[in-house]
Amino acid sequence: MFDPTVFDNLKVIVEGYIYDLDIENVIKVLNRSDFVDLATMSRTFRITFGNEKKKSPHAMLEINMNHEQISGELRQTIKKPGCFIKVILQEEKESKTYDELLLRKLKKLWEEHSIQLFVTEEVTANTEFYYHRYEVNFKRAYGEDDIEDLLYIIDHLRSLLQCCK
Repeated sequence: MFDPTVFDNLKVIVEGYIYDLDIENVIKVLNRSDFVDLATMSRTFRITFGNEKKKSPHAMLEINMNHEQISGELRQTIKKPGCFIKVILQEEKESKTYDELLLRKLKKLWEEHSIQLFVTEEVTANTEFYYHRYEVNFKRAYGEDDIEDLLYIIDHLRSLLQCCK
């Protein structure tokens, strides 16, 4: 019988929670992907969602389990296997001026983790457009005991989407 990995269990719970919010019209799921990378023997799940009433910003939650964690769990050589979490908030604007309030909120919420801001300019024949990408890489691995923390992260993303311009 198939014994699901920590990755499978976290993915199912996170995906179910986010789709429940979508059904309740709290958020709108925009995209999802589930990768098995045979070159690095890793797994990645990404789900992107946004505010039901606004096009931008949108949030992406990524769960990744690298080959060390996968093999350690399957071979039972790691005591507490886990997945790594990344959160991305992205806005599309006509200005390169980023949302300082949003950046401050992210730093206050997740100050112990790596927070980066990327501003990318798209220049076409007639317009200039900017993508503001706020990225949070959580420094610790999340296991099955950390499900409440993951749902807490999703709830914070949802409230950040509500307050953004």
